[in-house]
Amino acid sequence: MLDYLIIGAGPAGIQTAYHLKQSGLSYLMLESGQRAGCFFETFPIHRKLISINKVFTGSTNPEFNLRHDWNSILTDDYSLNFSSFDRDFFPSADNLVKYLNHYVDQNKLNVAYNQRVKSVEKIADHFVVTTTHNEQYTAARVIVSTGVPKPYIPKIEGIELVTQYSDLNIDLAPYENKRVLVIGKGNSAFETADHLIPATSLIHVCSPNPLDMAWKTHYVGDLRAVNNNILDTYQLKSQNAILDADIKRIEKQNNRFIVHFSYAHANGEQETIEYDEIICCTGFAMDSSIFADSAKPDLMIEGRFPSLDCSFESINVKGLYFAGTLTQSTKYRKSTSGFIHGFRYNSRALVEMLKQKHHDTTLACDQHLGTPEAIGSAILNRINETSALWQQHGFMVDAVTVSKSGMAQYYKHLPSPYLHAHLGDHYHLQIALDFGAPIEGDPFNQVRVHKDNATDAELSKFLHPIIELCYQGEVIETHHIIEDLEADWTDVEAHVKPLQQFIERVLPKLAGEKMQNKVSA
Repeated sequence: MLDYLIIGAGPAGIQTAYHLKQSGLSYLMLESGQRAGCFFETFPIHRKLISINKVFTGSTNPEFNLRHDWNSILTDDYSLNFSSFDRDFFPSADNLVKYLNHYVDQNKLNVAYNQRVKSVEKIADHFVVTTTHNEQYTAARVIVSTGVPKPYIPKIEGIELVTQYSDLNIDLAPYENKRVLVIGKGNSAFETADHLIPATSLIHVCSPNPLDMAWKTHYVGDLRAVNNNILDTYQLKSQNAILDADIKRIEKQNNRFIVHFSYAHANGEQETIEYDEIICCTGFAMDSSIFADSAKPDLMIEGRFPSLDCSFESINVKGLYFAGTLTQSTKYRKSTSGFIHGFRYNSRALVEMLKQKHHDTTLACDQHLGTPEAIGSAILNRINETSALWQQHGFMVDAVTVSKSGMAQYYKHLPSPYLHAHLGDHYHLQIALDFGAPIEGDPFNQVRVHKDNATDAELSKFLHPIIELCYQGEVIETHHIIEDLEADWTDVEAHVKPLQQFIERVLPKLAGEKMQNKVSA
């Protein structure tokens, strides 16, 4: 019986398999397609990824460079990075498939292709997975990394009449001089609308909610600038428009679509508009049909994602874990877990947590002298190069504890909720990179704190280091390191000394002072 059976050989399955192999654990990936990463042979429909591939950063530090490489999978051999396969800033999905398969071959990962899973059952303390070829596999635990292969279809009367994004023909000829409605306001919707601009007479992009721009929310799943050309054509009066409205009903009469709208911001106004074509681009959802009742995970977010605990385990099926974009439910729209540059760190952390939970292994940590200078130096060295805390801001964190012997233990890149649970009975420092308060108004017209004003570092708005003294899941005290234009936190007066002073102040608690002293105060 295997230790782990991984369903899906996309980026997350491959990343998880790599770390399981490095840890000496038995595993197998089951992949429905003929090769790894076959989802990207079809999607995105228009074949250009919007995941950044920044080849030149001015640095030779591979860990730092991963801050600006959103496609590579983690490895000990940085010659395997994606930039060897594609040097475009917004790369080709076809090249991602080539890269993923090269990675699998180079690392000799265990994968069985053409194995579409039909059912996942839990029998006693293990799982039985059956394929459509009626082959069966048994494992102590299952890791689901299938991504979100099923279109998410909103509940709109008549929605079955429209074209789904997954079925879209990108040939422009059928859309020439046509009136087109695109349902949805995510990147697939705007990717589609931008593609159609040269051919159509009119495009409306519609959803009930106002548009969110990624450069304002810092959530990369919101609309990216690379897909927003249609906004120019809307605001500069070129027939296209963005609608905030509920679609009440879609009808088809004489080869035209009749759509009934109720506007969200027009004092109850309702309108009926005719279109030649409608394309539904409302995202994707997980396919939960493979799970038998004995292994059926609870779902959340309109049934699109599994409900998970802090170790990416199903909250109701023990031993059933998830990797990849399915882990975004743990901090939905507040992390990068829906994307390679986020979930690659989740997969690495998942294996570390599995080893600690199931294989009698303590969490790995570095040892340092428990002095303000040594601890401060370790923190600053990390925050000046770490990609995990940079990419998974506010979610993936480091932590420091101090033992009775006076040595400091430095834990790296684990989910904040898991570290709180693991270290909760000990005072510990949590180290994160995160943004300040949400931006109000124009994000390109903001007053910021002076870079040397360490006293007001908590007013920093952009990504900056935040160090918190924590106990039993509560934040006792917080220290901000002031934001820096180039993310260089090495200035002695602005960064080093204030951090050392904070650590010196909280060190007695870290070294073992009991919580009841605070409670009774």
